[in-house]
Amino acid sequence: MIFRHTRNTRWIIKNNYRYIRSDVPAEVSESELAFLKNHNILTIIDLRTESEQLKKPCPLKDIPDFRYLSMPVTGGNAVPESPEQVAVSYLAMLDNQMQKIIRTILNADSNVLYFCNAGKDRTGVVSAMLLKHLGYTDDYIIQDYMQSADNLKEMLCQFVKANPEINLEVITPHENYMKQFLFRMQNQAQTACIF
Repeated sequence: MIFRHTRNTRWIIKNNYRYIRSDVPAEVSESELAFLKNHNILTIIDLRTESEQLKKPCPLKDIPDFRYLSMPVTGGNAVPESPEQVAVSYLAMLDNQMQKIIRTILNADSNVLYFCNAGKDRTGVVSAMLLKHLGYTDDYIIQDYMQSADNLKEMLCQFVKANPEINLEVITPHENYMKQFLFRMQNQAQTACIF
């Protein structure tokens, strides 16, 4: 949609540039920079850890026109041990740091681009929390989440070939993961810290 070299960049509200989720934009062309500026997408939130940022820098960090914020999601860089642990790992992200991230995005003066490495788990949880706050249904949130499965299928298969110790089912978005997360999240006191 915006970047030629990303696989999972999209708006979370159709035809609305207010909130753009993505995998890391490690390469950004002049025309892509112009697109971001023309659509007032000037707040950039990097959800990755400092070491991930150093390993794969985002060039938007060093461009003065953008407000680049490093806001790592707590515990979001670890791969769950089993499919049953995926929703649990999403719940573990709901803390004071998540509260700060959601408030920062909602209160931004410009449109917002936010991302992690693949744009599916940490970015997926942030997207789910934003959409929930904005009154979208669980079905809508799950549909948004599942777009990552289609967008990243080839890349995730290649990743598992190179890292055979990783379970493809764990790193591939499944409807049930987000469904379980939303159900558990709505029944936990932690929700209060987000909203």
